[in-house]
Amino acid sequence: MSFKAAKRLDGVSESATLKLNALVQAMRARGEDIVNLTAGEPDFPAPEEAKAAIRRALDENKNKYTPVAGIPEVRERIAKKTNVQQPNVVAAHGEWKASEVVVTNGGKQAIYNAAMALLNPGDEVLIPAPYWLSYPEMVKLAEGKPVVVETKAESKFKVTVEGLRKALTPKTKLLILNSPSNPTGTTYTRAEFEAIGKWLEKEAPNVWVLSDEIYDRILYGQDPFVSFLDAAPALRNRSITVNGLSKAAAMTGWRIGWTVAPAELTQAMLTLQGQSTSGINSLAQYAAVAALDLAEEKFAEMVAAFRRRRRMALEILAKAEKLKVVPPEGAFYVFLGIEAFVKPGEDSMTLSENLIREAKVAVVPGTPFGAPNWVRISIATDDDTLKKGCERLVSFFGG
Repeated sequence: MSFKAAKRLDGVSESATLKLNALVQAMRARGEDIVNLTAGEPDFPAPEEAKAAIRRALDENKNKYTPVAGIPEVRERIAKKTNVQQPNVVAAHGEWKASEVVVTNGGKQAIYNAAMALLNPGDEVLIPAPYWLSYPEMVKLAEGKPVVVETKAESKFKVTVEGLRKALTPKTKLLILNSPSNPTGTTYTRAEFEAIGKWLEKEAPNVWVLSDEIYDRILYGQDPFVSFLDAAPALRNRSITVNGLSKAAAMTGWRIGWTVAPAELTQAMLTLQGQSTSGINSLAQYAAVAALDLAEEKFAEMVAAFRRRRRMALEILAKAEKLKVVPPEGAFYVFLGIEAFVKPGEDSMTLSENLIREAKVAVVPGTPFGAPNWVRISIATDDDTLKKGCERLVSFFGG
């Protein structure tokens, strides 16, 4: 009897970068010098305080099952962090409570939980492009329909009210926002979020918002981080804030994410998580308590390193005149427009493979991000590697 996957997997894509990663590994095994600029995780160690908390938890035998929603200490700190980032919500509606927090296996499960708990078959989800490649796939798994809203490089890939209005239908259930953005590094201003919030209030009263804020600490401008709900507090009862410690605290492998959402949706997500993964790793949660207690100054060195690398990468890449470069305002990626170099019938997937073979540089193709004429490089690597990789890109694209 032959195997046939469940219909819910129809149309759900595998990772488009697996083939490229296999090529990199094969070439490195042959001794070839490949510069890898694909990493989606900070190259910094986890905070010492988090490591110490793990050791204490081990010594105290805190290795048993935890509540599905997370241990109270973590939920309380997440609620506190969210209240600090959303003072306008607190002023208008009162503080978020620990009971409105669900601790998840990374930010990915947080988004998946929200999609599964919120969407019915055929519900439409507005996803501005370029987007993190897992958004549309998770919507499909929840039997929803991803509706891509195109943006332009000239406007720094930010979605506009006009673009959202054109995409809105009676079936629209959810809008996904991501600031700072993966893959573009785009960061929305308070005024831009306010405009989207007012439009949702007036013209889309049944649409929920999921705000993915996983890169909240990694910013390059002078303006502080703006949480969507702080700019649009009236939407408190139909918004989900997603965050975690993977990017902003360099704790990717610890798998600590969360949702902060209205009580009814939180309960629905708890039901889902209770029958799927239950509570996340107990030791990671005690580490999360320590990490969430740290002052911002503890992460200043990491953010300063990203600022320095961003500046260096932009200076080198500017030498390739036909290469479009959109300076990131946050996160740790640089998005590169390669339209001038793409041959008819090809896209960024083909060019990315050519870059590995010819320039000995691995990048992430933009096609699975909804941007077929773009590629993404990561600055989450040491200065020497980044410099070498950018110089090879300039040599390939013509400096």
